[in-house]
Amino acid sequence: MSKSSMMSLFRVTAAGCLLLNATTSWAAEAQPPQPLPEPLTLEYALSLASDASHPEQQIFEADIRAAQADKLTAESGLGLNTWVEARLRFYQPPVNLFPDESRDDHRLGIFVDKTLYDFGRTRALVSAADKQIESSRILYQNSLRNRRIQIMQHYFDVLLADMNFYRYNEEMAVVYVALDKLRDKYEMGQVSDLQVLEKESEYQKVRKLRARSQNLQRVTRARLAYVLGHPGDLPGTVAKPESLPQLERKLAEVEILQQQALRESPRIRSLRAEITAARSLVDAANADGKPRLIGSAEASAYSKVRARNDTWRVNVILTVPLTTGGKVDAATSRERAEVYRLKAELSDLEEQIRQEVLELWLEIEGLYLQRDEMQTRTDYREIYLDRSRALYELEVNTDLGDAMVRVTETEREKLATDYAIVLAWEKMDLLTGNHGAEMKQSQEAK
Repeated sequence: MSKSSMMSLFRVTAAGCLLLNATTSWAAEAQPPQPLPEPLTLEYALSLASDASHPEQQIFEADIRAAQADKLTAESGLGLNTWVEARLRFYQPPVNLFPDESRDDHRLGIFVDKTLYDFGRTRALVSAADKQIESSRILYQNSLRNRRIQIMQHYFDVLLADMNFYRYNEEMAVVYVALDKLRDKYEMGQVSDLQVLEKESEYQKVRKLRARSQNLQRVTRARLAYVLGHPGDLPGTVAKPESLPQLERKLAEVEILQQQALRESPRIRSLRAEITAARSLVDAANADGKPRLIGSAEASAYSKVRARNDTWRVNVILTVPLTTGGKVDAATSRERAEVYRLKAELSDLEEQIRQEVLELWLEIEGLYLQRDEMQTRTDYREIYLDRSRALYELEVNTDLGDAMVRVTETEREKLATDYAIVLAWEKMDLLTGNHGAEMKQSQEAK
């Protein structure tokens, strides 16, 4: 095949690849995401935590690909390099010195070279790249767990916002009925206008709180839709979770959890991988001052026969640096400083992790006590409601409406406590590298 034919084929192939890529990208962008189900469940919402199309996941995916590209760059240090070199040359030969007085001296050659051994430099760079890939993947998985917590947080916010709306909706209805009765009494001259205005002021206050809670329903749904990767697709009905296994978990001693966090925390593991990578870069910088063994070969064709125009040639070259002008020492010192910085960062992070575990441990302990309190308050409110309902049925003046409002309010506070416990356990699992609760919920969802 001629050179022009090869170039034409290359252009056609490249154009076809670009067209196919553009068509595929357009088709992917043209397909809208599937709408959220109705009703939306927590299991389905959590299944979207690993959605690779979410911008946050794409950022971490880009970091992994960049680290993989660094590894390919490092491996290329011992790779095989080949190229073709063509030369067109015309010159004026000296008169009467050469029997061939033609003026062309062209050459076409193929060249190959490869670093056979670089005394550990490439090996150190590849090792550093491997550890950087490991660190990026750990952070990617950590981001998935963080996004899981964000989804749960926004999901629970929607449920609590709904409960808050129900509470103020009930209270507004109760106050409105009372206001309507008071207005009837005012028309009959049984109450003063001051009493009516006082009750109407109370009604307007509750009405404002109801409107605010209704707005919060929309805001929390918009936030949930965004974190699920469905901006603008606000869920209608958000179902309460059927079971929350975190509520039944036992709290281990704080020292045990702290030790587990220091071993398994994704942030600590990622940073330790970075330290190992930095140490490998120190070895790579040191290797820049060591010899290199390079093999090369070439084969050429010439338009003019000359004594120095070799048809082929093979070389094995050993380069031994004598002085580097301080570049190797400077690069090594810089990489050692990075190791020192990362180790200091690790020490600081370990103290942060210890403190975070302690604070979460105390929070969970306090939330369990609060849950017991809320259970007692719930029992009291339900019994009080039954008493008020019985008195109402006996046509005795009672605060039945207010009792119903207090039951809803107490139920919301109990749910808020339960959800706070679940989120605290999720954060504790993230710190300690524990995936037990997540795996259990995934199996139940299946």
